[in-house]
Amino acid sequence: MTLPAAEAHRAMRLSLFEGACWALMVGLGETYFPANAVRLGASPVELGLVVGLPLCLGAAGSTAALALLRRARRRRPLVALSAGAQSAVLLSLVVLDGLGQLGPRLLIAHACVYQMFGMGSATMWSSWYGDLVPAAERGRYFARRNLHVQLATLLAALVAGALLQVLEPHAAESAASAAGGLGFRTIFAAAAVARLASVTLLLRSPEQTFRGISGAARTLAFLGTERGRGAARLLALGALIQFTAYIASPYFTPFMLTDMRLTYLQFTIATVTVMAAKSFFLPRWGRAIDTQGPRATYALCATMVALVPVPWLLHGVLPAPFLIAVAAQAYSGMSWAGYELSYFSVMLSSSYRRTRPQVFAAQNVCNGAAQLLGSLAGAALFGLVGRHFLLLFAASAAVRLSVAMLAPSWLPRAEEGVGRRELLLRVVGVRPSGGLVHRPIDAGDETDNT
Repeated sequence: MTLPAAEAHRAMRLSLFEGACWALMVGLGETYFPANAVRLGASPVELGLVVGLPLCLGAAGSTAALALLRRARRRRPLVALSAGAQSAVLLSLVVLDGLGQLGPRLLIAHACVYQMFGMGSATMWSSWYGDLVPAAERGRYFARRNLHVQLATLLAALVAGALLQVLEPHAAESAASAAGGLGFRTIFAAAAVARLASVTLLLRSPEQTFRGISGAARTLAFLGTERGRGAARLLALGALIQFTAYIASPYFTPFMLTDMRLTYLQFTIATVTVMAAKSFFLPRWGRAIDTQGPRATYALCATMVALVPVPWLLHGVLPAPFLIAVAAQAYSGMSWAGYELSYFSVMLSSSYRRTRPQVFAAQNVCNGAAQLLGSLAGAALFGLVGRHFLLLFAASAAVRLSVAMLAPSWLPRAEEGVGRRELLLRVVGVRPSGGLVHRPIDAGDETDNT
């Protein structure tokens, strides 16, 4: 049953504030998990795991959410419960660190639980609001909500960086010694409070009748079609690119805080730069997709993403490491913005609405596994090259380029793709070197979720 217009618009207004609260949690908390791992003296393997393992196990949250959606008749309590669990995870980090019990392994475990509930919540929320928002208003609404989310995330990250600068010792001095901690406890506690505020807003939001989603049989039948095989190739290509990217991605944060010796404030500015660049270039890449087509745009952006580690190689060659970090992060944000948008455009055109929830869940699983394996491969390679960051980054760029060359031949050819006006995105998190991460909301489908 569809909600009355007044109730739907009330839910949409509440969601704008809820999205801002969620973004505050991301900017204050999730963004600084890798930096906290550096402070706690994480080993190369642990530095890879604090990024890669939560993303891999987090995909289980999306899969579990789909299973729940097949049986549940109400999504609001499930979304609120998952959001509350994220707040509890952040508070647990604060308590354990205050007791002196927090180490890299416990941080990794908490990050895994945090991502599992986060991805599950995102899947169910997208199903809920994909149904709730009237079709004629979806474009304007999600664009407005994303703007709120982006601004709140940037503001929260800047505030967190300023607090760390004041409350923590210099990053390079504190690394590998677990010194300090007050700054991280402060920002994680604030992130937990922000998530609790979003839980309150979720529970106040109206919910319409839900009829569930289709089972896996339809998806298996779809994968046997020509269009399904094209989608499978695209999933494999995307996973390969994620694998090669995560050979280096977990190590940009420790490189900035140790070898480049950036202060926490400088590190924060570099981190915010990648987010801002991504937000700035997304609409511009959208216009490129409309004019040049998603396949050509994707092939170009896959090559650009392959070159993301290259600017970091200028460290030691040029002075001013802070400016190098800012320039490298700006290029990363620009490249990943185009990559994500063109990838989703091709993916949406290579699947059907009734199968997209399962297809995007499969994408989460494939990418999560690839990110974990890439992180572990990076840790092993890091040891082989004598813990030399720049050699690791150069190797990652070379492997990325070899995979990017496959893009033109692996992309599905049957469809022209989905244009920017039909492609609605929502921010779902933040990743090292990739900035704010987006997922599509497939407008008009009763199973809209990501």
